[in-house]
Amino acid sequence: ITKKGKGYELAEKMPAAYHGVGKFDPALGASAVHKPCFSDVFGQTLTELALENPRVCAITAAMRDGTGLKTFSETCPERYFDVGIAEEHALSMACGMAKQGLIPAVAIYSTFLQRSFDMLLHDLALLQLHVVLGVDRAGLVGEDGRTHHGMFDVGYLRQVPGMKIYCPASFAELRRMLRQAVLEDKGPVAVRYPRGGEGNYQTDKAQSLLKEGTDCTVVTYGTTINAVLEAAEGCEKEGISVEVLKLATIAPLDFAAVEASCRKTGRVLVVEETSNHGCAADELFARLLQSGVTGHFCKQNLGDGFIRHGAMQDLYALAGLNAQALRDKIREVCHEA
Repeated sequence: ITKKGKGYELAEKMPAAYHGVGKFDPALGASAVHKPCFSDVFGQTLTELALENPRVCAITAAMRDGTGLKTFSETCPERYFDVGIAEEHALSMACGMAKQGLIPAVAIYSTFLQRSFDMLLHDLALLQLHVVLGVDRAGLVGEDGRTHHGMFDVGYLRQVPGMKIYCPASFAELRRMLRQAVLEDKGPVAVRYPRGGEGNYQTDKAQSLLKEGTDCTVVTYGTTINAVLEAAEGCEKEGISVEVLKLATIAPLDFAAVEASCRKTGRVLVVEETSNHGCAADELFARLLQSGVTGHFCKQNLGDGFIRHGAMQDLYALAGLNAQALRDKIREVCHEA
């Protein structure tokens, strides 16, 4: 039997608190300082929704604290279910609960949700059951390691028939989107959000157009909007007018907004913190061509391989997804076309 933290008294007493900690002084213990993160907001909001609606339940796979469900488990213990390290069972169980009229929310890290793909298709989508997926750690996760990057969920979730996929860019958007996913939407719904907290973009805007421009359209979603807006501001200083669109959902896509912007600027750069295969850009470009839109189409994402572990700022630079790299990319797109 594994005993987490064996040999270090503090870790033995608080194994969950010492799961995946960074550097610390063993004599003092790990820091108790905790900045608000998307997982916290997800858990807090889901708890509020459960208090409003007795049909709301929460399911996780041995990741209660990591997915922000500690408060839910203590507030509504009879509606909280931890299935252990069995993500496949978590999805099948949620589908059974949904068939009986409950509203299950399944909180799982993006990388672990991969294990449940068969259940996503045949148990959930085939019956179009109302199950809400809290897809945590979507995108890069830094020093958690190369197996933990949430870089494939965009590709595999967008394949699931009838799946709606929300991509909040701020805490406020996560609260609104989760409420809509739980209480208003029907069928399978995913809400994907990253590790850590929000950036400078802390508002809640339902419309796609965030900034008007004439030279180039940049399309993105989620917290990547922070780097995109910073890059766009930098380009403005060079005389490049950038139009910025932020998609609230990537299934379905707000194609009308993208088409209108592309017809105006003639250049489109789609920025995504996901694998190249199955990215939203491919569907957007195909539909633009089918609609007779011509122009210069380009994309920036995590590529076709795997991403190593490392500090977040280093990985964003490596992938070309930080503000400086995106500024260079926008300049390149404008000069090539």
